[in-house]
Amino acid sequence: MSSPAENYPAIRDALTDQYGRQGSPFAGLDAFEAFVAVVLDRAFEPKGRDAAVAALRDAGLLDAGALAEADASELDEVLRSAGLKVPKGAFGPLRGLSRWLVEIHHGDLDELVGEESRVSTSQLRDELITISGVGPATADSLLLFALNRPVYPVDRASYRVFLRHGWIDPDATYDDARDTVERLAPDDFVELANISNAMERIGRELCRASVPKCERCPLRPFLPEGGAIAPEG
Repeated sequence: MSSPAENYPAIRDALTDQYGRQGSPFAGLDAFEAFVAVVLDRAFEPKGRDAAVAALRDAGLLDAGALAEADASELDEVLRSAGLKVPKGAFGPLRGLSRWLVEIHHGDLDELVGEESRVSTSQLRDELITISGVGPATADSLLLFALNRPVYPVDRASYRVFLRHGWIDPDATYDDARDTVERLAPDDFVELANISNAMERIGRELCRASVPKCERCPLRPFLPEGGAIAPEG
């Protein structure tokens, strides 16, 4: 069974033909706005996420210090006034991340952008996952989409696609799966963002947990002999 690295040029072309080269879904935002958008992306659909970012901007809350000091009721009021239904617990990670940025990094997210930063990617990941409500995938999303670090956030869609193609073992850990993807485009955060976007689309539209629609999937030619591997259990 071949690895994704062996077939990656063809895999990349298949994904590009189907979905184009989308880059970051948070392009056009500054670093802190992208940071906030990544967190809100977990709570809202894209239109709602963008509306929430705009509402916080209009309220003067797109600032680490302001968000760190804001209470949940204030944030709730701002978003509800924009017509958004706020999911329970949506603000905890956002406020925690803002406090982390203010207390540990003096509120300056720009100093953390890119591999040339004085703070390593591994250190940032270790710091981020200590914040309540921030798991490994959210931490890696923040690193990739807000801080331009070449890491891969392994969401459920990515794990499912890689498992069904036999590219990871059923007992693969999060780090195992992340390493598998990062080897496809080492040190290239733009390419990893493109892979992430495509996998999210495939997982949402085709490679569903219940019944995969392999016949329509651009990655069908790369399935193992015998077809998609069914998850154990």
